[in-house]
Amino acid sequence: MKGSQETEKIAALDIGSNSFHLIVAEGAADGSVKVLEHAKRMVRLGESSLSEGTIPAEAFDRGIAAADELSRVARAHRPDHILAVATSAVREATNGKDFVNAVRRHSDLPIHVLDGIEEGRLIYQGARQALSLTGGRSAALFDVGGGSTEAILGNRHQALLCSSVKIGVLRLRQHWQRSDPPSQSDTAFMSEWVRTIMRPTIRRFKATGFDVVALTSGTAVQLARLVGEKLPSAAGVNRHRLTLQALRACEHRLSNLTAAERENVVGLDPARVDTIVPGAVILRSLLELTEVHEALVCEAALREGVIADYLARRFAAADDSMATGPAPDQNAAQLT
Repeated sequence: MKGSQETEKIAALDIGSNSFHLIVAEGAADGSVKVLEHAKRMVRLGESSLSEGTIPAEAFDRGIAAADELSRVARAHRPDHILAVATSAVREATNGKDFVNAVRRHSDLPIHVLDGIEEGRLIYQGARQALSLTGGRSAALFDVGGGSTEAILGNRHQALLCSSVKIGVLRLRQHWQRSDPPSQSDTAFMSEWVRTIMRPTIRRFKATGFDVVALTSGTAVQLARLVGEKLPSAAGVNRHRLTLQALRACEHRLSNLTAAERENVVGLDPARVDTIVPGAVILRSLLELTEVHEALVCEAALREGVIADYLARRFAAADDSMATGPAPDQNAAQLT
């Protein structure tokens, strides 16, 4: 913070396995954030790396180009800081460090590679204000990305439990979808795999207790826009209500179409036609495991969390009110 300046302009770049997302925002000491620009590029960095362990040359180059383009968009706003984070595709790849170094050389953009628990904590930091968790209520939040799913149990103040598992729309499509359109056995196998992997985490969440199931990520937002109900925004975040019944019907409809036919579905992003069925299977399976009939879908997640986390630390430090130790929700327990 400079002098008596009470706001900072921050850009946050989320380098995901499926897509790269940028948000530029102006944040104030009271925690309020004014979004100046959103930008997204569908990169598919994890297209092969999630199964083969290495980011292939073509995806590597796409990623460098997208990061450079989005950094230029960010710098056009003359931000005080640009914060870039990377998730499962980069952290799992044997050449992930090479990618980070290449982006730094091309774009002068340092990237912090998040582990799964840190990613979950930041996702919750970005979404929690939109969850309306008053009166001691808590939420089980699931963020389904291209390569991983972060599951977080938290209250209105912080994340309490975090788990990161290797379930994502790209990973499911690569491993278990063998035909187009997917067969009933494909979708059944995907669902059972999700249930097997996620059951221990959700069992722990149930033992602790939660009042709301929330969903974030591009896949959840896409499905909510297709068949969900728009809700009033909260803390400046767009929200939707997505019922299990509507999700099941949408999955059934989309899984009976080829990728080419799904391109004609009104409202479906053409870049998601090949991953939307695995995404629907994951989300439907999660809702069934949690035994709820509906979920709250929030259009805020990791990048908003990166900004919120930075601003909280920055302004707290400026006020000389932050303790030496980590922020409270950095102590969120890891589930094993």
